[in-house]
Amino acid sequence: MLAGGWLGWRAGLRLQRLWQEMSERGEDEMKKVYSFILMALAVLLLSAPLAGVAEAARVAVLPIQIDEKNVARAADFNGYYWDIMIDNLKYPEYELMDDEKVANVLPEEGLQSYAQPVLADICEKTDAEIVIVMRLDKVEENPLTFRREPYLECIMMGEFAGYNRLTGRYYHKKMYIKEEIEEVLTIKNDWQQDMFASNLKRYIHRTLIDDNKNKKKK
Repeated sequence: MLAGGWLGWRAGLRLQRLWQEMSERGEDEMKKVYSFILMALAVLLLSAPLAGVAEAARVAVLPIQIDEKNVARAADFNGYYWDIMIDNLKYPEYELMDDEKVANVLPEEGLQSYAQPVLADICEKTDAEIVIVMRLDKVEENPLTFRREPYLECIMMGEFAGYNRLTGRYYHKKMYIKEEIEEVLTIKNDWQQDMFASNLKRYIHRTLIDDNKNKKKK
């Protein structure tokens, strides 16, 4: 039992005993006052465990669609995708829905459209409050030989969409990401993973953000 609930329970017992004593002495007016206080306290104690406890938002994360012909490390990116989803959609604020339940509402050929009505329909069918979907069409890495020091260029192409029916927000992004890095810096770091993760986290945030709250803060 929470400390506040325990103290309220003890106070309720004391009031009840006082009410009984006063009843025996026939003090009707004071009995009515303390009876009212006791009933009000009982209502507060019953509602207290529910106060401030928000239900986790149910999130349907669709499997990432990867063009394996143009993405050499398809298995790696699939793993990165799910790791990022789990890290950024944690309980108790969010609850990831069962994979099988999500898969049952998807067409065999995969999702062909990322339009808002399509994502809203998935929300209805899965009883989700947030839907996230992504496609990775191409990951290409090329050396840049015209620099004094060896550099690499990476291009990522794809599509992301998220729909949040709690806020009515729909976010859609056609991905064309182009970054460069000095080749020596890639020895210890997986820069493709870092590049993918930083952009995907930003897309997730833009799906979850509540514009109405931001306007109130301003």
